[in-house]
Amino acid sequence: MSEQGTDDTAQANSHISPLTNHDSDQPPDQPDIQEPPNEQSSTTSRDSSVQDVGTPNQAAAVSEAPYEATGPESDEQPADDTPSLQPLESCTTPNPNRRLTMRESIGTLGLLVIIGGTLACIGSLAFLIFLWTGRGSSPGAIDAPSAWRSIVLHGWVAQATTLATLLIRTAAATQATVCTAMLAALFLERHHVSKSDAAQFSVLRAVNDGPLKLVWLVLRSRPFRRAFCIETALVFLLSAGTLALQFSSTILFSDLRESQIAADMAPFPVNDYIAGEVNMLYGTNVGSQPPTNAVFGELPSNTSSDPDSKGLSVTGTKKRAFIPMREPDNRTAIHSYKGNAVALSSNIACMRPIMQSTYHGVDTVTNLPADPSYYGLINGTLHYGASLREASSATDLCDSEGCAIAEFNCSIPGGYDFLPGWRTSLCVVDAVGGSFRPDSIATGWDSVGKPWSNHSMVNLIFYTNMYTSDWNSSRTPQSLEKAPTTPVGEWNSYEIQHDRFVNVTLCFSAFQAKLVSVDMVATGDLVEPLGNWSATGVSDSSKVRKYLGVSEKNSTLADRGILTIVDIKEAERISPIAPVEDGVTDLPNRTLAEWAASDVEDGLARILTYTGLEGVTTFQACTVCDYDGTSRNPELAALIEDTIHDTGRAADGLQAYTTALANTFYNEFLKAFTGAEEVQITFTQTVQIAAACQDSGCKGLAAVISMVAIHLLCVALTMYAYVRLTHYSRQGNTWHAVSQLMGPELETILEKGNDLDDDSIRKDLKKEGNDVLVALERTESGSINIVSSAKESK
Repeated sequence: MSEQGTDDTAQANSHISPLTNHDSDQPPDQPDIQEPPNEQSSTTSRDSSVQDVGTPNQAAAVSEAPYEATGPESDEQPADDTPSLQPLESCTTPNPNRRLTMRESIGTLGLLVIIGGTLACIGSLAFLIFLWTGRGSSPGAIDAPSAWRSIVLHGWVAQATTLATLLIRTAAATQATVCTAMLAALFLERHHVSKSDAAQFSVLRAVNDGPLKLVWLVLRSRPFRRAFCIETALVFLLSAGTLALQFSSTILFSDLRESQIAADMAPFPVNDYIAGEVNMLYGTNVGSQPPTNAVFGELPSNTSSDPDSKGLSVTGTKKRAFIPMREPDNRTAIHSYKGNAVALSSNIACMRPIMQSTYHGVDTVTNLPADPSYYGLINGTLHYGASLREASSATDLCDSEGCAIAEFNCSIPGGYDFLPGWRTSLCVVDAVGGSFRPDSIATGWDSVGKPWSNHSMVNLIFYTNMYTSDWNSSRTPQSLEKAPTTPVGEWNSYEIQHDRFVNVTLCFSAFQAKLVSVDMVATGDLVEPLGNWSATGVSDSSKVRKYLGVSEKNSTLADRGILTIVDIKEAERISPIAPVEDGVTDLPNRTLAEWAASDVEDGLARILTYTGLEGVTTFQACTVCDYDGTSRNPELAALIEDTIHDTGRAADGLQAYTTALANTFYNEFLKAFTGAEEVQITFTQTVQIAAACQDSGCKGLAAVISMVAIHLLCVALTMYAYVRLTHYSRQGNTWHAVSQLMGPELETILEKGNDLDDDSIRKDLKKEGNDVLVALERTESGSINIVSSAKESK
């Protein structure tokens, strides 16, 4: 009986020849399988085919060699199912040079974590940037996106920030576990690790909770100079970034500040008229009270009060609307106001006076006879019609019989030697047309008229550096016009003693209070400044004068802390029609709110002109001085005195004085208002936003963006290095991580470690001197195992 032999070796890309043995001692239907030689077969194709010979009297002999798979395996069963043949299971031999695909090496879940985590981080950062910068530049964030306003106004900024950072932290931590597995694979394949740590490095490729364990393994591994390799840098950056991102919400909260933004506009009832029947109104002397610097709205105006070449200084018509709210917190919380309000229109014009007068010093009776008080008195004739014609060429106050004149008797203040400075007094001389208000309740001055129109006031303002001692030495009446005179702007400056001057200016002042419908908006933070007059005679009215617009040139309404009137028109007739009283025929069908505005005008006229003393027409306009006249609260007096001292503009000082008195009287009158009208108001709301961006440049957000950018860069570099440099690792796969430990190098350790901890294994290896450096490589047999090598890196 003949035998067929086989070749000693077979090529992996050739067919395996079946052998048959026709020995008579063996049944003819059993194939005789010859064992292949114990040599590694070379292959050029991972999916090399196995051929079965279909001869009925032959059986296929299959060469079987162990190997470690590096890719998807394709097991092919023989296509021939002839009953007389029993084909053996066949395996393909992998290509040791074949690189795993990205999906094979990282895995579908790993790719999802990398890509999804990156998108989550970028999306969360985009949301945070929107949250930080969504306010925009509009006042009160009124033009900010509706989504941003909804989040902020509901107080959800902190919660939204926390959720966004939670998503970043979760995504970063999840990515860190995948990157830890990839970095562990890089250490195993590109660098040698201690044999005692090989199992931990291998397992980290499949299961880990982040890079901290890998950091510890790298720090204690030898040789430590691997700390200079890119993998180690990535391990430390990844660990530091993941840890830092745990504090991202705390870092972002450092940018949050309390700020004011506008809420949504809503209807709001305001009391602006007296409901019910009233027989008489009783007022208080608001001139003796500290002024109420309540927020008001002003129509923007670019007019300047600087005098022209003839000395004419005109403020132009100022329109200011008062808010019918008594609570300061409500007034300063307004962002926009639409509805009825009482508006004060006022205009002041000052010029050099033409007059004939005499002056002299007098004393006044005090409680201390040994310390008398001295001041000046001046009386004469004021040619205010001729003064106007001289200053503006206007003949409004002149006719064929001549120009308007008025007799006056005024007081000039005296200062004190121990408190040097200039002192001021205001003297109301006359009213154009003979009366400040007509006999009926109709309005007086028309706001579209000039400041010297009918029913405007004629005033003289004195500004002097005469002390009481100087007036004591000037007891003899003298003509003021005979003193050396110098025109200075709107002033005539008379030197009545050496280096002692009395400056005089003529001012027309007119005002009107009327109910109007206004649309006002805040373009900055609203303020209600407080005066700081003290009993020591020290005061600083600069904040109040800035608020009234008479201290700083080119100050915007936003800088002054008041509302801007965007639109002004006729009042809405909302309140009930006032009942017609007997004898009143000129104001039919007037609403109660319109009547209330008329009452405000009437009351203000009385306050500005009524002294309560027979023949006394002078009002205090100095803070520390002697004078004869009606006293005013020092904070009111300082508005005129300090304005003239700082700017020289009497018109501005009188404008501020008029507005302050009107504002104070109106807010006092509010106490009597019981009838309500509905207006539309947008209040500001205190919220938490990233207001620090305006001051410090969003340092918290910039820090978090930097940390996320560094983290994503680490992820990208780790992924690139892993895909390009590893051959045998499959991230997140447990069986291959364990299987690759099963080799001659670790066989003994695996057996001993069945019931020992890691430290015991490590100590035993060191004691035996066997804690050598190992790496993951493909062996000559084709399997992938941990092997020792003298090299430190590949």
